[in-house]
Amino acid sequence: MQIAVLGSTGQTGRLVLARALERGHDVVALARRPELIQVPASGKLRVVRADVHDPGSVAAAVRGADVVVSGLGISKGQDPATLVEGARRLASATPRVIWLASLGMGATEGALGAFGGALLKRVLRHEWDAKKVSGDIVRAAGGTTVHAGPLTGKPYRGNGRLVRAGEFQARLVPPMAPRAGVAALMVAEAETPHFADADTVAVFGSG
Repeated sequence: MQIAVLGSTGQTGRLVLARALERGHDVVALARRPELIQVPASGKLRVVRADVHDPGSVAAAVRGADVVVSGLGISKGQDPATLVEGARRLASATPRVIWLASLGMGATEGALGAFGGALLKRVLRHEWDAKKVSGDIVRAAGGTTVHAGPLTGKPYRGNGRLVRAGEFQARLVPPMAPRAGVAALMVAEAETPHFADADTVAVFGSG
């Protein structure tokens, strides 16, 4: 299948890229700065310059893709509208989207308990609304959101799974999530969809 990856130069996006290639898929990497792509050249990889603020570039890049997996994120100081624009562009340009989101925000607000949720909202207030809106856009278009706790660089042990957001029990301490594990789960959902039109949570170990 052909998988397009948005946010492919980010820490999680580049792992999604590597995982999709490892699984033998034809991959289109969307990047505002293609020179920052950090995976080895491959005959199955096509790198395309695209910017979510340029609707035409995204539509052209994902044309023909079976699914888009987004690792798009924003860093402090960036415009949160980038997330909303990315969701809108993908929702209107491709049949299926798998969207990375943060646990405790959007559809999983309350998952970290009253205190943890309030703290998270205070820390991430600049992107709070954008996270919710972008997730709503993806889900309304039949896509899947994958909410993950704090991301780590630890190796993935193959012990992850996706659960529906409504089945995730609130906890005071957010479960850590290896980036490689989140990437693997998102690619697996791209290959065999189980959660179309749904909000999910990535859990690891016995969580």
